Amino acid sequence: MANLRVSELDFDDIKQNLKAFLSSYRDSNGDLVFSDYDFEGSGLSVLLDLLSYNTHYNAYLSNMLINEMFLDSAVKRSSAVSIAKHLGYTSRSVRGSRAKISFNVTSPTGSPTSLTLDRYTAFTTLIDGTLRTFVNLEAKTIQRVNGSYTFNNVDIVEGVPLEFVFRVRNPGPGEKYEIPNPDVDTSTMLVTVQSSNTDITTETFTLADDALGIDETSKVYFLEENPTGLYQIVFGDNILGKKLSSGNLIRVQYLISSGTITNVSGLISQSFSSSSLIGGGSISGITVIQNSSYGSEKETITEIKFNAPKFRSSQNRAVNSNDYKVLIDSYNPGLIDSVAVWGGEDNIPKKYGKVMVALSPASGLTITTEIQDEITNFLKSKRILSVNPEYVDPEYFYINLNTSVKYDYKTLTISSDDLKTQVIETIQDYFNTDLKKFDKDFIYSKLSKLIDNTNQSILGNLMTLKVQKRIKPTLNTDNILTGTNSIKFYIGVMPGSLNSTRFAFVADTNINPVVMQDLPNDYTPNYSGFGVVRLIDPTTEAVVNSNFGTINYGTGEITIPKLNVYGYYGNGSDIKIMIKPQNDFLDVTVNFNQIILLDNSDFDIETGTESGLTVNTIAVNA
Repeated sequence: MANLRVSELDFDDIKQNLKAFLSSYRDSNGDLVFSDYDFEGSGLSVLLDLLSYNTHYNAYLSNMLINEMFLDSAVKRSSAVSIAKHLGYTSRSVRGSRAKISFNVTSPTGSPTSLTLDRYTAFTTLIDGTLRTFVNLEAKTIQRVNGSYTFNNVDIVEGVPLEFVFRVRNPGPGEKYEIPNPDVDTSTMLVTVQSSNTDITTETFTLADDALGIDETSKVYFLEENPTGLYQIVFGDNILGKKLSSGNLIRVQYLISSGTITNVSGLISQSFSSSSLIGGGSISGITVIQNSSYGSEKETITEIKFNAPKFRSSQNRAVNSNDYKVLIDSYNPGLIDSVAVWGGEDNIPKKYGKVMVALSPASGLTITTEIQDEITNFLKSKRILSVNPEYVDPEYFYINLNTSVKYDYKTLTISSDDLKTQVIETIQDYFNTDLKKFDKDFIYSKLSKLIDNTNQSILGNLMTLKVQKRIKPTLNTDNILTGTNSIKFYIGVMPGSLNSTRFAFVADTNINPVVMQDLPNDYTPNYSGFGVVRLIDPTTEAVVNSNFGTINYGTGEITIPKLNVYGYYGNGSDIKIMIKPQNDFLDVTVNFNQIILLDNSDFDIETGTESGLTVNTIAVNA
């Protein structure tokens, strides 16, 4: 018998192995048993093709089956979902965007002393030409005040309300109840169990995300995604969770949501209307407090692969800082774009018994207090002992870039304007992809290399870098910017490079337009020394205040004992403070709650604002 070769998987290699086997297959006299195996037109060759195909097919099938058994190599979503379920992780459904409104009710019937906003009262808004429905998830009652009825700060969620009723036939975990809608927002589900058709007594069941504290009396349900991509609910067995009875009716109310397409920028004016009646009165005077935002799509297979192992590592418990980050990340990515968590013992100043949390919202720059409270309530059952989260606002640094790109005009196949557009897109993609999150550093050489690789005609580039911080002091108040409140860049500052946008400052009863500039203490600038912050009239260049504050060039710290801003010019609403980093600090690193963004400012002579991104192209003959 010939040696068997079984390592090949390619069709042609398999067939050659079979031929080699037949060539060695001889009778007792040493003669070949098969003489026409190597003749392509023979029937035996066709059989070899069939055997090779079958072997190759089975090898491929086995390889795919093995891949689907592991989370890292799974290709099918159903496989990743199934494996994640064994890790105790449930994939996230679509999330409807949220908005906050206030409104009045006019002429309710009988002028009652109070009015109640019923659950699922509909409000509509036009988004990209499509009418979208928003509803409130909780009823709200208000009292009449001076003859008026005003509902303030009402939270509404995008989605169409639906209800599905199941009849219990075989109680226990073996019977699963499938939600028939793929776009269900599971965070809006309300599950109630009615005793029977004739007995309308109902009980409300809540979602259980782990087994801790659950016994045979707990009114809970479990949620999972099935192989078809739909969500299904499962009830207990009188060991983990209360078991239902045959004939019970399960009522599941939920929203069918549209995800991210209903998110509206806070810079856009959004309006809502409603034809619903409250107590017989009409809804009027709707004021939008917060545009619709925080909607997210259903979790992708890539996100499941990333999140499930990290969720497993935390055991659904908040013990260390990484556990807090994993839990918050999994809570609702539609609300939060990036999370930073560190122990209070590492904070400056130290805060023992605290875990410091910084949240970068998916929309805007700061997380609202309501969302912070929502996350805190979510963490209460997860945390250990009395370690409480303390929220810290993100600290943003803005990068201002002036880039000159040299290119060989002989090899350029597009216009110079198109080349400029390509470079701008490269820079913006770098900031959107590599930055905009906590713990992401700006690497000067990496961006420079990306620019060079944008087009084959580019010969090189030179970037001039400025770092910017924005402050918004209380107007007509002495703002003390010293100590922990000082302005910190955390990098070496080039002496003489400090500048700011214009603001109104009162000096000797006169209102002056001023900007901040620095003057080094040393005639030959000392890169680790100090300088004086002065206020300069940008029109006359006269010194309005010669000793407004100090700057440490080595650490990038600016202290201002008293900043009293009378107002801003043009459409200005803050003070943009810019510095040039020293050559050793062209890579801008971040820590804790710091985030780097690309300065998106447009040039404005009235406010003294520089263009955040400038790209110049220079043609050369290589």
